[in-house]
Amino acid sequence: MKNCLSAIIAFLLSCVMPMSARVREPERVTHYDTLDGLSSTSVGWGLQDGNGLLWFATWNGLNCYDGYDFHRVQIRPGDRVSISTNRIRDILLSDDGNILCRTDEDIYEYDLGTYSFKDITPERKDSLRGRMGRPWRGFYDRQGNFWSGNHQGLNKRYTLRHPASILAGTADRHPRALMLDRDSVLWVGTRTDRCVRRYDCTGILVDSMHLATAPYCIFQTSAGDVWIGGKPGSLMKYGGESVTDDAVYDIKEDRRGRLWVATYGDGVKCIDNPRAGRPSVSTSLGGHRVRRLLITPSDRLIAATTDGLLIGSIATDDSREVKLRRISRDGSVAGSLCSNATMSLAQDSRGRVYVATESSGIDVIDEDVLFSDSPEFTHVNTSGSSLTSDIVNAMTLHSDSLLMIAGSDNVMAYNPVTGRTQTLSRTFWGDSCRFAETTPLCLPDGTWVFGAGEGAYVATAESIYGRDYVPPVVFTSYLVNGESECFAPTPGGMIEIPAGHRNMTVSFAAIDYTDNRDILYRTRLDGSPWTGADRTRSVTLFNMSAGTHRLEVQSTDRYGRWVDNVAELKIDVPYYWYETIWARLLFAVMGVGFVTAVVYTLFYIRNVNRHRRELLDKYMALLKERDAVSTERTVVAEEADGEYEMPPLNPDQKPEDTAFLNRVRKYIEENLDNPEANVDDMAVAAAASRSTLNRHLRAQLGITAAQLLIEARMQRARQLLGDGRTVAEVADMCGYADVHYFQRVFKKKFGVNPGVFGRG
Repeated sequence: MKNCLSAIIAFLLSCVMPMSARVREPERVTHYDTLDGLSSTSVGWGLQDGNGLLWFATWNGLNCYDGYDFHRVQIRPGDRVSISTNRIRDILLSDDGNILCRTDEDIYEYDLGTYSFKDITPERKDSLRGRMGRPWRGFYDRQGNFWSGNHQGLNKRYTLRHPASILAGTADRHPRALMLDRDSVLWVGTRTDRCVRRYDCTGILVDSMHLATAPYCIFQTSAGDVWIGGKPGSLMKYGGESVTDDAVYDIKEDRRGRLWVATYGDGVKCIDNPRAGRPSVSTSLGGHRVRRLLITPSDRLIAATTDGLLIGSIATDDSREVKLRRISRDGSVAGSLCSNATMSLAQDSRGRVYVATESSGIDVIDEDVLFSDSPEFTHVNTSGSSLTSDIVNAMTLHSDSLLMIAGSDNVMAYNPVTGRTQTLSRTFWGDSCRFAETTPLCLPDGTWVFGAGEGAYVATAESIYGRDYVPPVVFTSYLVNGESECFAPTPGGMIEIPAGHRNMTVSFAAIDYTDNRDILYRTRLDGSPWTGADRTRSVTLFNMSAGTHRLEVQSTDRYGRWVDNVAELKIDVPYYWYETIWARLLFAVMGVGFVTAVVYTLFYIRNVNRHRRELLDKYMALLKERDAVSTERTVVAEEADGEYEMPPLNPDQKPEDTAFLNRVRKYIEENLDNPEANVDDMAVAAAASRSTLNRHLRAQLGITAAQLLIEARMQRARQLLGDGRTVAEVADMCGYADVHYFQRVFKKKFGVNPGVFGRG
């Protein structure tokens, strides 16, 4: 009866045995002293404020701890508070969230709004004396960690929980092969003990079989046969004998029922008739060290090797006719394969092929493009990618929206549709984890199994996607233009930086006192795209524009999963004097005035030039009239002798200006046909210096003396050509000894040769 009862109890226990074996996590203790940043080893009291920060009373000031650094708060000269020492005995959280501090002599308050000490009233001190001065026995923070202190420093006692667990029976066995058969039986091949274990859907170990070699792949055919490939060399049906001595890393079946084998040393091979009594393995069809195979719906084979990809069509009944082509990295082509060390392959429903490389991330390419003459890959691990590592040991595509990637010590759940990544860091798995090249496996209930050196890690859907503790993000300090750091712990709010400064560095921390080693951060300013995720806990903003800016910070939890904890800090940057609205108004008025002045000046110059042109035209008309009169035979003697005086060109012209222009006119009339006429002689005739002559002519007619002489000669030349005279005669009569030079001057003036003008 006793034996029967024992058997029943054992049966009931086996029925409820979980798939994973979770060992009770040990309690740990961490010690902090001055080497860790604590300002004194004598710690008298501690508490946690409303923002989640820890505060400790020490004999060398008040210490604030954000999980990374201890920030010391102390009295300073000129702080206008009567506290006389940095030796703080104990502290207490006030009703309004500030820190009450007791020294040897008195009680003071540290204001978390102004980050400074202040005095309190005697009545308030009396009400606090009974609550302070007691021995400190330690306290629990909101995560359940216990903090205590003494004269040797500060101690934290905590338990570090890892959501993932090890599959029973696989601890330290290094699983290299995982498979779920059609009966929902989980097959696990372990390398260390060269064993294949089978588990039912409840996680109960069904049976195990030891092999001659370590199992590296397990595959079930469409006929239901299970094949196992191993290393250093074997390929067998489950329970049968090996048919090859090759090290086999992967097995795939095409729609003709043939098995394609990836060997690590002799390339790709084929078993044409795997159901034969003694199946034969073909010779190598290409390649050398092959890790993974992919057979597409269009009868194409893709092989991941240590030396790039092998591709070829297998749409033939004779496997010996298959020709494989190598695709490798080309450093001169941006769209080439990112690395030859390929590790894994996957294809989605749209025909896109994912290629995982050992240390260069993931490439994506359409199947038809891959088999074209010039394949061009898209690199996923770019600078803006959400992937947190470019090391890939194994990969599997669970759906078009979930690519599960095992890195060196983390797992990345990547969504190719949205580009988002959910990272599960090493803290999620264990104190140490070394993922193997084992392809991850998803069970029907959403549980994932991963192969690693520590065993087969099991992660349930709840542990992957659930959230327990969400660490709040707190802004801890900031620096403006590289000056001294300002300690200002706050979950958000507003910072007003001094006028004339545009650069600042803001530091922050996600509050997790249990384990913050693998917490990642990202930031964005004014709604711009998020930066890449890393462990950096500060951001430097350069040359900010004036106005109010919005800095947002988000972090993961301790397991590397993004959580809803975005903290926002507003940064008010004052305007320079020339950026204010009044300065802009002044600049606008000055701009309008400048434009008005320019327009007025242009119109004034235009009017002056027009007036001068009119005077010049009148002056030239008078010259022309006098020239015509001087050539008439009937003109009276006094007029022919040049005693004619030119009238003023306009009513406002001064008499001396009229006289001056008459002297110039007389010289021009007398010397139009004189090749030796020059400006100096004209100045003598006008009773002025050369510079005075030019200045007066510019002021009244808008041209120089030389230009006036040329203008008079050209007007006379045009008149003489109109009378039918020859070009040579006109040149001579206008004072040009060189006919060709005369022609050039005439054409430049009127745009036509004098000969053509005369004929017109």
